[in-house]
Amino acid sequence: MVVCLLVGASGLALYIQQRIEQCAYVPFLAAELLSNAALLPGEQPGMPQGWNRAAGGVELVSSAVDGDGRALQLIGIANYVQTPPIEVRPGQRYCFTGLAITDSILGSSTRVRVSFNWYDAANQSVSEMMTPWQRVVLWQAEAPPEHWSSIIAAFQAPPAAALLLIRLHPASDDRIYLDAMHVRQGGQRLALGAQVLPADEQAPISIAAWPNGKRAALAFTFDWETAMGGLIHSRSVGDPNFDGDPVQRGLRMREGITTTLELFRPYGIRATYYANGYNFLMGNAERRQFMGNPTYAWANRENRWLSDQWQTMPWFAPDPYGSIQSDPAWYFGDLVPLLQNEGHDIQSHTFSHFYGGFVRAQDWQDDIVAWTDVAADHGVPPARSLAFPWSGSGGMSDASWDILEAAGIRSVTRTSLQGQYSLFPRDAQGLVTEPHCQALPGHEAILACPDFYLTPGTADQAMAQIGRALEVGGMIDLWAHTEEVTNPEQIAAWERVLHYTANQSDLWIAPLSDIADWQAAIAELRVESVAVPNQPSSESTLSFTITNDSDRDLEGVTVELPFIAARIAVNGQLLNVESLVAQGRAATLNVPAKQTMEVELVAITYSMIDTNELDAHDTTSTQDSAQSDA
Repeated sequence: MVVCLLVGASGLALYIQQRIEQCAYVPFLAAELLSNAALLPGEQPGMPQGWNRAAGGVELVSSAVDGDGRALQLIGIANYVQTPPIEVRPGQRYCFTGLAITDSILGSSTRVRVSFNWYDAANQSVSEMMTPWQRVVLWQAEAPPEHWSSIIAAFQAPPAAALLLIRLHPASDDRIYLDAMHVRQGGQRLALGAQVLPADEQAPISIAAWPNGKRAALAFTFDWETAMGGLIHSRSVGDPNFDGDPVQRGLRMREGITTTLELFRPYGIRATYYANGYNFLMGNAERRQFMGNPTYAWANRENRWLSDQWQTMPWFAPDPYGSIQSDPAWYFGDLVPLLQNEGHDIQSHTFSHFYGGFVRAQDWQDDIVAWTDVAADHGVPPARSLAFPWSGSGGMSDASWDILEAAGIRSVTRTSLQGQYSLFPRDAQGLVTEPHCQALPGHEAILACPDFYLTPGTADQAMAQIGRALEVGGMIDLWAHTEEVTNPEQIAAWERVLHYTANQSDLWIAPLSDIADWQAAIAELRVESVAVPNQPSSESTLSFTITNDSDRDLEGVTVELPFIAARIAVNGQLLNVESLVAQGRAATLNVPAKQTMEVELVAITYSMIDTNELDAHDTTSTQDSAQSDA
């Protein structure tokens, strides 16, 4: 009897321990810690009491999995769902479980990740811990899944933690439903390979964000379209000339190449021209068909097109099938060498000028293949950067982003300005509050970069936006359509801004793809200390390695030093003036791709200073001053 009781007690204890480790409910030991886990409505319309969100697109819906008729809808790559605050204790492990499903109209499954945001008793942030991306199953009427996807997370509370806010972030704009969410103590068996975001470590040196010690980066970019691009397909959102004659607009787009090249030439500035597919054509007398000449049901009045004709008319049907000579507004192939000869960058504005958030992943694949094919005729490599037509990234599916990433797109701009899709909030003056390129959630190999629309009426704001980028060490993309830089007022506004930037010595001006590629490569640099043997007492020496894991040679890497260096050696060789620029407590190095450089710094000390030289310098300075006064 006693043995049976002992076995039964030990078995019960094991069972309880297993449930705690799996984040399952155990009365008193692993009880529910999530306030309003039932998602009961609160004062904020459409939201459960105590829950929060980053933007619109989060609201209560009836598509529940637990039978209570309440679940949370989450839409928007810049959005998140946030739990009510949870009281926690340092050192205790806490876990989250929930269920998720998507019914994307574009037929794409998607992903979410969970972040634990820890705060101390004074409500100051302590740290953030985040899971990897977790797959969310796609609901399809013809083949409904058996279960919603399980979403899990478990982390140990750091020292000083008193409160926990849990957030669920989406990897795309696909609509996600969340339900059956719980927070408990435990979760030791929730194995996700979850990682704590690394805390900033005090390194012996630091690497400046931009080359040659520049404080901020600036790109000048243009949306460049023929009549067959956005002009014939014009949409009455964000386009001041949407109702203009597409042929006349195409001729202005052509003229804008001449005017913008004339503007940039005296300053030696390299810009980025985001081109559509017909920009590369010398004509189309052979009647080539592109992308299957599709029709798009979404191009309708409801979505702010001028008519519903594109629902039945093939997208490229208006092609006059002529040449540059007969139809110069439709084909710009003769202009491409002009840009190339002056070192400007040509990147993708899509082949077809479609709305990226409305199309399926296969449409993106077809578009990229078509653009790459016609660009190659001019020796233009596959695009690494993309400007969305109409800032149309809102609605992009996870599968569409997969296509862009696989195609080698590494930066995007003209992203959506709508709340739940906007990665770059703006202030009351329309300025981007945090002008930095940032990794795209769920597709971190792609950097999304902020832009500012430069017109005669926004020139002052544009210069203020540059000033903000300088303040925060970030970047900004100033852009317009080439047709908008053709009359005296527009040209004067651009000249004014160019003159302003030319006087900003701390500003790096480069094509947007170069700026994004630099930022990505700098992020991969690894700096590691190297032990130094005993040194003479007169010298203070620091040794470290810099490893460039990227495929890019980094010229002008600025190393911010802890002291003024008397000597710098790289891989055992003293650097000379030609290979090193050193000023004060910074040095500029060239770090080749896929290489490691060992750097040794010897600090200047008082014992190294030749007092006779100082006396001579003082005497010379006094004589020079006297001659100047005379």
